Amino acid sequence: MKARWLLMATLGALVVGMMALAGTAWAVPDGTQPEVEGTVPADGATNVSPDVRIKVFFSEAMKDRTINANNIYITEGCTTDRVETKRVDYVDEKDPVRAVLKPLVPLAENTTYHVWVEGADALDGKGVKDATGTPKELTEIVASFSTGDSVEPCA
Repeated sequence: MKARWLLMATLGALVVGMMALAGTAWAVPDGTQPEVEGTVPADGATNVSPDVRIKVFFSEAMKDRTINANNIYITEGCTTDRVETKRVDYVDEKDPVRAVLKPLVPLAENTTYHVWVEGADALDGKGVKDATGTPKELTEIVASFSTGDSVEPCA
């Protein structure tokens, strides 16, 4: 009787596991790292509206779970202080594939901002990845823009 119960429990767990995986797309990393192909505002843009929605364009479809405020963010000036983001949306049903950041409050006037995208070297190891699971290699500033007349570079 005990063996029969164990068999039934094992089969039940197997069925539950298979149901959980139903519809899950399995992808093998393709080895091609996703690249940032551009941003809005463009790198070096000045006199940007403080109400801007920042867009980051990718070279390929991305894992939507990796497109979030931990992996794509903006900093004010040359600090590491992140601007609080209301949300980060991922749009892949249109070309080009993009992430859209909406700051929680309007950006400060006459201020330089830097757009960052976390890669595989992120401190938590959870940078952005393409749809097959291949990570972007490096964390980097992908664009700098200003709500004033000039973009102040960081040393």
